[in-house]
Amino acid sequence: MSLLPLKAPRAILIARTDKIGDFVVSIPSYATAKAMYPQAKIIALVSRANRILAEHVAAIDECVCLDDFADASGEVDVAAAAAKLKSLQLDAFVALVSNNTISRLAVASGAAVRVGPRSKPLSFVHYNYGLRQKRSQCIKSEAAYNLELIAHLDPLRYAEVGGAQLQRLTYAPEDAAPADAFLREQGLMTGDVVTPFILINPFTGGSGANLSSELYAVLIAHLLRQGPEHGATLAPSAGAAPVALPAVVLMAVPSQQDKVEQLLAQLSEQQRAAVHVFINTGSLMVATALVDRCTFFIGPSTGITQIAGNLHKPAICFYSSRLSNSHTRWALYGDKDEIPVTLPLEELDPVTKEIKFLPDEQMAKMVHQTLKWYEVAAQAWSEQVAEQVAAQEAVPLELPLQERPDATPAVPAVVASGKPSLTVAIIAHNEQDRLPKTLAAVADIASEIVLINSCSTDNTVEVARSFGAQVYTEEFKGYVEQKNSLIPKCTQDWILFLDADEVLNPELKAAIVAAIAAGEPKAYEMNRLTFYLGKLLKHAWQPNYRLRLVRRAANPKWVGEIVHEALECSDPVARLPGYIVHYSYRDVNDHFERTIRYAKMSAQSYIKRGKKPSLLKIIFSPIFSFIKLYFIKLGCLDGRAGYIAAQSAFIYTFLKYVFLWEASLGLKSQFDERAPKK
Repeated sequence: MSLLPLKAPRAILIARTDKIGDFVVSIPSYATAKAMYPQAKIIALVSRANRILAEHVAAIDECVCLDDFADASGEVDVAAAAAKLKSLQLDAFVALVSNNTISRLAVASGAAVRVGPRSKPLSFVHYNYGLRQKRSQCIKSEAAYNLELIAHLDPLRYAEVGGAQLQRLTYAPEDAAPADAFLREQGLMTGDVVTPFILINPFTGGSGANLSSELYAVLIAHLLRQGPEHGATLAPSAGAAPVALPAVVLMAVPSQQDKVEQLLAQLSEQQRAAVHVFINTGSLMVATALVDRCTFFIGPSTGITQIAGNLHKPAICFYSSRLSNSHTRWALYGDKDEIPVTLPLEELDPVTKEIKFLPDEQMAKMVHQTLKWYEVAAQAWSEQVAEQVAAQEAVPLELPLQERPDATPAVPAVVASGKPSLTVAIIAHNEQDRLPKTLAAVADIASEIVLINSCSTDNTVEVARSFGAQVYTEEFKGYVEQKNSLIPKCTQDWILFLDADEVLNPELKAAIVAAIAAGEPKAYEMNRLTFYLGKLLKHAWQPNYRLRLVRRAANPKWVGEIVHEALECSDPVARLPGYIVHYSYRDVNDHFERTIRYAKMSAQSYIKRGKKPSLLKIIFSPIFSFIKLYFIKLGCLDGRAGYIAAQSAFIYTFLKYVFLWEASLGLKSQFDERAPKK
């Protein structure tokens, strides 16, 4: 009896173990399989190069890397790999492309349904539900050939879900951080708004067709001749700044830096100044984040270009006239705005696979299309900026300080060093791992760093001094007393209080500098977002505004009890844009150890205030804490990390009332209210 159509599988493995671009065009296959069988676990069998991509495809539930079973020569231990696959209890094995290793693994996996392309003799034996595709004829795209195999599992179900499903690659905030930092440094990003830019990846991949560095230089020069070098700008909407034509970013990895220099050497000095170079020292997901921020993309048919297609970026892509490397075969699947450029195979350099001559008419078409896309994007950006300007102008403003009859003289904005008159004040205990990131973020704006070390046993003191901090070692006196001990040690006009696990984001840094320069007698609170389990939580524990920036003349002081200390001062309080990234917990173990400790501290605070225990509080308060964080605060939108945060709120609330009840019975729990954070 035939096992097809496949009805209710529990686990489906889909294999694509070749290059980056090959995997990207297979993403619709994983997404479509998940749409057809939402109850099934979708498992990806991939190469080492693609593992990180597979981990960022939402439809993929588990990833197996074939290279984990290979020796130094690349020979795969089929028996070891098969044992792993058997443990997954597969119902179906789908090979999007096949070789002898993959087809042998299909049989050895124990999957009852084995689907793959029947091209080699063994594939007719190994794939019991194989398809004859004749991919060498290249009459379809690679993605379409892949999807044929998925549809073969159940053509009716495939039709019911609407055929091929598209799914974008995802990436984490830490992947985006290097890309965003680069764009801000280059003046291409303000806040969360990215200035339109052209992203060019000028390096040849497996497609065997590309422009030479000389032609890329000609293309860039033509684009920049339409731009700032010749004074041309777009006419912006009212209130927005003009947009120069255009911004160009070259993307490369460290091994390609020499080639970047060769390309730049062919541009004029003015043109070189208008080109921004991003050397990616991070992962492939950092490159993905940068691609996602570009206005459009130019490059050969490589993995990075396929990523641009997956993210639906308008793209000019170079292909060879060879049928197997053609646009017909390797089109950017689902990207309706791709402009393919076919380069004659016979004119490509046999070694570099690059072309050194391009007709003026073809070059002019590329420049025209690029600028056309850019103009549309830049106009939209200009309107967005205008809306923000209008929104800011609509907010009622206070009378300028100098026009107030009771105004006090403005504080000096800067000291002799050129930095703001700012002391960054920190207490720390065993923070050698997190402190460098905190101090590096303020090194360029702090005229003084003061740190009280609570008898650390690691290299906290050495780390702090390496950033020029004045370090004082004192026994921990409790959070309130310890932080108040910082204040007389600060000599600058403004004080910014930070914890050793807090990092300013660039927008907040700029806002702090601007606030100090304004010199108004105000204090400023700022929001704090927690980085937890690999992601920045946008909902759980939000909003979390803390007063942190004060004038020394405003008599700041810390108040509170054992836990939950707060800063007070005599100035009115305003808010700053941006946020602090709070690297609060090193891991789940650290989180829950501290949850227990803070629950004890809260209970101790209740005891000092004479609060009595209540069974109703023990039963219902934890439930409300969970509901508030997970549903009311929308922690559910932060995924698994949000759920764990909500559970921790439940546990914390439960324990603090249990510790209070324990104390009411006269039982003494082991507790030291002065123990510093670890």
